[in-house]
Amino acid sequence: MDKQERHGGGLVWPMILIAAGVVFLLNNLGLVSWGVWGTLWRFWPVLLIAAGLEILIGRRSLWGSALVALLLVAALVAAIAWGMPRGGATTVARTEEINLPLGDAQRGRVEISFGTGRLHITALPESAGLVEGTVDLGRDEELVQEFHQTGGVARVQLSSRGTWRRGISTSWDDEKVWDLRLNRDVPLELEISMGVGQADLDLTYLNLTNLKLEGGVGRADVTLPRRGRVQAEVDGGVGEITITIPAGMAARIRVDGGLGGVKVSQPYERRGDEYISPDYQTATDRVELDIDGGVGRITIRQGAGE
Repeated sequence: MDKQERHGGGLVWPMILIAAGVVFLLNNLGLVSWGVWGTLWRFWPVLLIAAGLEILIGRRSLWGSALVALLLVAALVAAIAWGMPRGGATTVARTEEINLPLGDAQRGRVEISFGTGRLHITALPESAGLVEGTVDLGRDEELVQEFHQTGGVARVQLSSRGTWRRGISTSWDDEKVWDLRLNRDVPLELEISMGVGQADLDLTYLNLTNLKLEGGVGRADVTLPRRGRVQAEVDGGVGEITITIPAGMAARIRVDGGLGGVKVSQPYERRGDEYISPDYQTATDRVELDIDGGVGRITIRQGAGE
């Protein structure tokens, strides 16, 4: 049988994995912004084109497969170049103040759908409103706020509209910032849907009962509350998520690993697909953490003592 006929494996999907690994490496080295994934995501139809070309000509010969792979690499380079900043223009068009009251509500629910840039969340210094802070917005981007109170529960929804515009830039990581502070006294449910960029979620002093984090594209550092009973769910995205569990907070961690893998450090004992603190069953303060890994890497570790 001719060598040409025996060629059944393609180069397209291996090249996709290699290219993704190279971009991750450049991200980690700080040479390319995590925001580049926003541009690459917009170019996803190229994968369909490459897969179709692989079926038509790639499977017939090694040279055909190599040609398709070369075209895919060229498209990747073009996408990264297309998304690089132009002219050094700032990405911040305006800044809006956030000041949402708690009123007489006894509980709170906060939902944040983040666009691009850096997201910083921490606790208010003392009991005041429900959510306070500032939000940077880009050109043609608008902030959507929804607030209502029913049955003693104050509900807030903050989302970005009009984020995906031409010109993904490395300046996102430094310039566009959502700086939000949440009430630390009332029980809170928090749901965050990440976009593209970086997140620093310091939930140490929040009275959090439920947390849901949908990872986006980029990096997120999450510090869980140091007190209470918390139900947390994390869906990994594309990038890196580091979760710190404060010392003194027991944990039971369930892991459904993704492509990038989930790393759980000591002192948690592994039992099948679970990692658990030795004193979990008797602990007053504890968290149940469900992890669904994504394409990137998720690291879970215990924080230093107070």
